[in-house]
Order: sequence, then C-alpha cells, then structure tokens
Amino acid sequence: MPRNLNPQFLHSGTFDIVRMNPLLDFDLGDSIIHMGMRGSERQVPLRWGVERRGGKRPGAGRPKKKGHTNVPHRARGKHDERWPVLVTLRCLRGLPSFRHELVLKMFKELLQEQASRLGTDFRVPHFSIQKDHLHLIVEAENGALTRGIRSFVIVFARRINRLLHRRGNVWGDRYHRRDLTSPRQIKNALGYVLNNDLKHGHRQASVPTLEVSSIDVFSSAFLLDGWCTRTMKVRYAVPWTENMRPRTWGLREGWKVHGLLDPRRKPGAR
Repeated sequence: MPRNLNPQFLHSGTFDIVRMNPLLDFDLGDSIIHMGMRGSERQVPLRWGVERRGGKRPGAGRPKKKGHTNVPHRARGKHDERWPVLVTLRCLRGLPSFRHELVLKMFKELLQEQASRLGTDFRVPHFSIQKDHLHLIVEAENGALTRGIRSFVIVFARRINRLLHRRGNVWGDRYHRRDLTSPRQIKNALGYVLNNDLKHGHRQASVPTLEVSSIDVFSSAFLLDGWCTRTMKVRYAVPWTENMRPRTWGLREGWKVHGLLDPRRKPGAR
C-alpha cells in the first residue's frame, strides 16, 4: 500500500475512486469493500466494465391492457386537412352487438350534436357499425381532428353504457388512425368500410342478375354516390345532416377516377 494512502480512506465509502485511479499500483479486491462492514451495512460488490444505465428493464413501461392491444401507444402524425382519415374503434369483449336500431339512432343523434357543436370543422361523412367495432371516415379542419375524435369516443361510450345500464370502459384499445392520402386509398377505404358487413357475414352479396343490390343499413352506404349498380333505398327515423357530407375533393369525387364501387364485392384485409 502506498505510504501516502490513509487506511481509513478504504472504509469511507469512496473506494471506487481509489480503484479507478490508474496511478495506484495495487488491486482492491472485494475484501476491502466488505472490510469494516457488517450485516446490512455491507455493499453489493460492483461489477466493473458493465454499463448500468439505460436499456430495457423487465416490468418497466406502461402496463399492458387486457383484450385487444393492436394499436401501439405512439405519437400520432400531423393531419393534412386536404385528405380524409380512416378511424377504427374496437370495443371490449363481452359487450352486446352494436348492430341494433337503438345504437344506430343514438349514433346519428350524436353526429348531429357534434355538427352543431363543432360546425364543419369535424365531419363523419361515412361510417359502418359492426358487431364489436366502428369504422369512421372523417374530415377535419382547423386542427379539429383529435378534438372531434376524442369527443365522439367519450360521448359514444357514455351513451352505450346508459343504454346497457352499465358502467366502466367500453373501448378495448386506442382508436386506430390511417390517413388516406391518395384517391386510390380513399376508394379502397370506402369499399372496406361500406362493405364491411360482407366480410363479417352480416349480409349476403346480391345475385349479379338482380337490378337492385342490397347495402348495409348500419352504415352510410345509402349516401354514397358512386355505386356501379342500383342499390336499395333506406329511410331512417333520424334524418341525415347536410353539413356532414364530404367536402374534400378526394372523398367527394376524386376517388372515382379509379372506377365505381361494387356493393357485392367482399373486402379483404385493410
């Protein structure tokens, strides 16, 4: 041991400075670390040369939810107001089917209330109500996309609980958002949303020889001006709000450059 080194210095808790000093020509073992310590005062031997900060730790991070967890918790990109957005909302397992007249009536009333509250800044020109999820094609201006979706999600969940006489969560995951930035993407999204009942077996495709094709009554299919065949007429107790019709060029008429939609075509994976 060097002559200028005080032995008490080894018991002061600063042994790491001594060990890391390249000028000292002796080795400090774990015995020096434990010297003079007893019981719970003993420190855990340090592992030199091993990085101790950063990296993944078991059990760290946001707790995982039960049920559907398909949407990662990441920051969403900025919305380009020139293009519509496809939004998917999935409910918890075990709830009754959303495909009920009372739910459809509540849904349309909710859209009317949002139109009166947010004006034309947030619109839902097309939608589809399925057994355990909703598909919305929305338009937004003046930064109202997030505000409009959040308002819809909260109010819809409250009113579903009121209809079912229950409390608690309704949605099983965050809403899934996909920006539709081309006429081709918009056409594919319209076919996927408005014919989604064919995918889940809620409606059988019409016979091609018939003059009139069936459509999903739990959707906005009757509003679409772009079917390749004549479709059945639907009359609802709650009228449609005029200011909820599409205003962006792509959703209004731009998608038609790729042809009209077939109400008998079963959509594939999104």
